Amino acid sequence: MAIHDIEDTRLLDAVKDVGFSFIRTDLFWEAVQAPDGWHFEKFDALVANLAQRKLGALFILGYKHYVFSPDQPPTTTNQLKAFYSYVYESVRRYSGADVKFEVWNEENDAVYWLAPPSPSAYRNLLITAVKAARAANPKAMIATGGVQEMDLGFVQSVGDISSTTLRGPDAVSVHAYRQQYPETVFSDYRTLRKDLAGYRNSPAIWTTEWSYPSYGYVYVAKIDDGHSPRALALQAKYTVRRFLVDWIAGVGLTAYYDMRDDGKDPMNREHNFGLLDANNNKLPAYNASKYLFSFTANIASAKYFIDESGKYVVLKLATTTGASKYVVWAYGDRNVLNLDASHLPERATITDMYGRVLKAPANGVLAVPETRGPIFVTV
Repeated sequence: MAIHDIEDTRLLDAVKDVGFSFIRTDLFWEAVQAPDGWHFEKFDALVANLAQRKLGALFILGYKHYVFSPDQPPTTTNQLKAFYSYVYESVRRYSGADVKFEVWNEENDAVYWLAPPSPSAYRNLLITAVKAARAANPKAMIATGGVQEMDLGFVQSVGDISSTTLRGPDAVSVHAYRQQYPETVFSDYRTLRKDLAGYRNSPAIWTTEWSYPSYGYVYVAKIDDGHSPRALALQAKYTVRRFLVDWIAGVGLTAYYDMRDDGKDPMNREHNFGLLDANNNKLPAYNASKYLFSFTANIASAKYFIDESGKYVVLKLATTTGASKYVVWAYGDRNVLNLDASHLPERATITDMYGRVLKAPANGVLAVPETRGPIFVTV
């Protein structure tokens, strides 16, 4: 879960309450290295607060530095040498904590790379960072920076940095943002996994950002208010499906963006990504996510079936106590799945994505339209 204000423990409490296991935030180079030495105090406090809640961290390593690499990414020999020291000290500092690392953020975008994007320049930076991390802690988990909008061409251009003397990153990160519905990501993951299979040490896939704002995307294009109940309900539906899709796809780590709205403007896309509003009120996506995580807790095994022509998904879960659970949903505009619930035992319960009980009609066939979102069945 992405957070920005690392000193607000209310955010950490909310992260824990929903059911997330870690936070993702920037470990700014400029914030921890000063002319008089290293200053990790704020991040030490964050890691301690996370540990109290049994949460981990994914720290993003970057970016410019006012002394060593002002207003640009490290590209020269001296700049990369300085960046090596920053990564080494950061990884060494948290070698005993539940902390993972990501090298940069959206390096395929000029705004975040601080220069015209360059796969070769990023590759050099990545090699530097991975060498530093492995030197500081051979067991450190480190990933490439998440590319914006799942730019697989950029990932391919960076390529595999592994060699006989260097174990490459543990994961390749992507940001799966898209205007289309969540299930369209399956084909992208298949393509990426095929590419990564050719690496010397095939890395995992991490999705370090992905969500749907309640304003400014196609699925809410007819709603001119990101704070409207209708827009927030649609956001909740896509949020739940986004988590389920990543689970089915076998993504090694997935991070949502973000925990709290960055502002109060209902017509500003950047102010409408959160599970909490700017005043810390729980939004529908918060409640739906919390129910999803509670429903899928203590799972021993999982199987799934996807009908790409009928556009529906069935996820079957076996709990550690032997119970069977199902998550069922339709996707695609105006699509409906008719679920025959007549054969379910009397003890079975069916709920919507907020945990509200649903009753099957007299004929036993429950309509599950795409507009309803996933339903949850416990047998």
